[in-house]
Amino acid sequence: MSAIAQITNRCVSVASVSRKTQTKRVASPAQASLKQKFESAKVVAPVVLTNLVMTMPAHAEAGKLFDFNLTLPIIAAEFLTLMFILDKTMFGPVGKALDDRDELIRSQLAAVGGNTEEVDKLIAEKDQIIGDARAAVGRDVAALKTEMDAKIAAEAARAKADVDRQIADAMSTIDAERESSKAQVESQGQAIADQIVAKVVEV
Repeated sequence: MSAIAQITNRCVSVASVSRKTQTKRVASPAQASLKQKFESAKVVAPVVLTNLVMTMPAHAEAGKLFDFNLTLPIIAAEFLTLMFILDKTMFGPVGKALDDRDELIRSQLAAVGGNTEEVDKLIAEKDQIIGDARAAVGRDVAALKTEMDAKIAAEAARAKADVDRQIADAMSTIDAERESSKAQVESQGQAIADQIVAKVVEV
């Protein structure tokens, strides 16, 4: 009987003995819950211990690195089976998708690299259109400025002529009123002088 089997049988016997002794005792409700926890732990303990023992390296005989038993070929077969399944289900499709994406990117880069002349031509055409538009806008702005300057000059000349005419009319009116006032003053002065002379003669 191997060491693993002996350890497993010993754990099972210890667990059964402990369960028998626990059933003979009379405990309170709190102790009953603790007893249930201990019983569940004692049931799980042999399984955990067995797993730990199984994971430990096999004890080799004198002069051997380890014992070759059925574990090594089983693990090798499981590893190869896992590699085959992963290659068919994951690595193969993922690698194919990566290769397809790489090929698509390379083809797009090659297509873009072949269109450099067309891109340069479009850029030159764009620059030409922008230059023509700027020149046209400059010509329109210059023409509009000239037209506005001419309109402003014409309006200024017309306004100046109106002002000059109004000033001339006002001056002529003032001159006429001044002459009229002068004539009235002279006539009134003559009448007053005549009255004074008449009064002096009467005296």
